[in-house]
Amino acid sequence: MNRTKKMAKTLGVLSLGFSIALAGCGKQTDTTTTTTATPAPKATDAAVQPTATPLAPVELTYYFPNSPQKDLQTVEDAVNKLIQPKINAKVHLKLIDWGAYEEKMKVVMASGEPYDLVWTAGNFNNYFQNVANGAYAPLDELIAKYPAMKSGIPDMFWNAVKVKGKIYGVPVFQQSTAGYGYEIQKAVADKYKIDWKSVTKLSDLTPFLETVKKNEPNLIPWEYSQQIDPFLTAPPMFGMETLGDPKTPGDLYLKDGGKVVNQYETPEFKAYVTMMRDWYTKGYLRKDAATLKETAADRKAGKNALMMGQIDIDSIASVEAGLTPSGRMSSFNPDIQSYDFQFVKPLLTTDKASATITAISANSPNKERAMMFLNLLNTDKEVYNTLVWGVEGKHYKKVDVNRIETNKDGGYQIFAPWEFGNMTLTYLSEGDAKGNDQKSMQMWIDLNKNAKPSNALGFVFDFTPVKAEKANTDAAIAELYYALASGSIDPDKYLPQFIDKLKQAGSDKIIAEKQKQLDAWKATNK
Repeated sequence: MNRTKKMAKTLGVLSLGFSIALAGCGKQTDTTTTTTATPAPKATDAAVQPTATPLAPVELTYYFPNSPQKDLQTVEDAVNKLIQPKINAKVHLKLIDWGAYEEKMKVVMASGEPYDLVWTAGNFNNYFQNVANGAYAPLDELIAKYPAMKSGIPDMFWNAVKVKGKIYGVPVFQQSTAGYGYEIQKAVADKYKIDWKSVTKLSDLTPFLETVKKNEPNLIPWEYSQQIDPFLTAPPMFGMETLGDPKTPGDLYLKDGGKVVNQYETPEFKAYVTMMRDWYTKGYLRKDAATLKETAADRKAGKNALMMGQIDIDSIASVEAGLTPSGRMSSFNPDIQSYDFQFVKPLLTTDKASATITAISANSPNKERAMMFLNLLNTDKEVYNTLVWGVEGKHYKKVDVNRIETNKDGGYQIFAPWEFGNMTLTYLSEGDAKGNDQKSMQMWIDLNKNAKPSNALGFVFDFTPVKAEKANTDAAIAELYYALASGSIDPDKYLPQFIDKLKQAGSDKIIAEKQKQLDAWKATNK
């Protein structure tokens, strides 16, 4: 699989995936009528069943993040041409740049603006906090009307987005099984005979980065941005898992699973920021790493020699399966191939199962129609791929039944099949391993459906009792975290200050509340 969320991702995510037309993903029938709950549709008909009353036309507003796209209007027009006959609606695509998205949505939600759909996540544009604040509508009754959509997403994903037993967002079934590792440009690894398979931990990359720094002045040895911070986006790399969201104090050790700890006070965090200080002072990161919001331009230009990756199936596993991988880096630039190596085994945690979600605003005047659109994104391959890849012949060309090549000059390259609907519908692109497409797709689906669960999979932290402390610790983290985690400031001086600011903001109270809720959850989930 290629692309990690950036989160991006987390971002997260942050890789592209494989596709399959599952049961319920067939051609849609006309649905320009009101809907009622019906029995599960046949496998070839995932549409809403019509009744006698025509649907009035509506316009939907859909906020989501990505890098700016010159030809967004063409894609919006194409999506609307597909959905208008089906649900008598048009959608306005409100794409916001990654770096501005979280702040923009805070303003939108605070203003009471009546938008309809919004991309959110457990670790970005904080889904759980926004639920606690009443920003999103409860969706259980609406979801029940669309059994094909619901059955296409494993129960563990639905459980990960529940808050107090209710669902407030539709999770994307994507590459959520959290195996981690790194990506290295194939040309660099081959040129300097780098033993890229020898890595067992992040610090093992230091000599590779030094080789790049000494010999490749036009490359950035290590990619870092606020969306791609290993400690926040890959807690299992440090033997931990997130409870609630990755920034808020209070994690679990994977080997324990019982005691909530302040991750910023752990030896693992101190070792991480110390290593990053060393990397930063040696010039392995961009000088503006602490304030850098995203790195899409660097990726497209092939400037990053090495980067962290959320990796489910790496280069070794792909080759063993008879595939020819070009690596995740090639999804951004076909001319840049990479070796992808996983050194932290896959694990499904609540934060990864909730890593990309579409919610409906509590203020939406068109909640049911918004859910109809979400149903199409989860069951209609043409609607889904138009939003993800654009218009055939302009933004991409088909090279096989389910494989495309993107047009880098077409004006629409978001590389985000993990951001919308059900990722099993996606076309394969340049970065996906070539060979048996059905086999590579099934490897990904099996891995995610049969993932090893974490100790707290399904536990969702309710922020309500500590809303004030959450806001205060968020402010302290915004002030110092990225400067520390990028190595831009001396941890010997600033790490104690950071921990002290967190304590003054209420971190101990948050951790105590997490422990209380986790103990109660465990008592009822034995």
